[in-house]
Amino acid sequence: MAEESVRSYRRRIVYIHREYQRSFILKSCLVALAAMVIAGVLLYFLSRETITATYQFHHLALRTTAEAILRPLLITNAVVLVCFLFATIFMTIYVSHKVGGPLWHFGKSLKSIGEGDLQVQIRLRENDQLKEFADQINEMTQSLNGKAREVQDQVARLRAKIQAPGCEGPELGNDVERLYETVFQVFKTQ
Repeated sequence: MAEESVRSYRRRIVYIHREYQRSFILKSCLVALAAMVIAGVLLYFLSRETITATYQFHHLALRTTAEAILRPLLITNAVVLVCFLFATIFMTIYVSHKVGGPLWHFGKSLKSIGEGDLQVQIRLRENDQLKEFADQINEMTQSLNGKAREVQDQVARLRAKIQAPGCEGPELGNDVERLYETVFQVFKTQ
């Protein structure tokens, strides 16, 4: 039973806000690529005027340090960029599921609440961020639901009095005034 409830809250969607996540990954990788290019170019130009002895194919050769490090520098930057890409993808998806997922639930639930469904309860996974915020929204919804019931009860009593035989004007006016005051106490509007 407990296993079923855990499974029902498991997210099956990898991308929550697909365009945002793709954009974030692309921008992060472009920043990393730019940093690596700048570092590589600086290292290359700063090492142009130095000479390095290299041993290649059983021969000792003298070359500028820039020529000697160019190939290893490009290979190192490519490996770092690929590793950074995978790390960025993982972190973007992980963070979006911890924050973006709850925000998606909030948006969906708040839309329902705005449409008048005061029975909505936001349920998040235990490890999701913003769990306290979800609890506060749930408390707010419960409070609004109680206040709406109070108004509905007063309207029902007023309706019953109107339909009852012998309904008198002043008594009905007092009930309408009480309902009016209750509505303004419960729902503070401008």
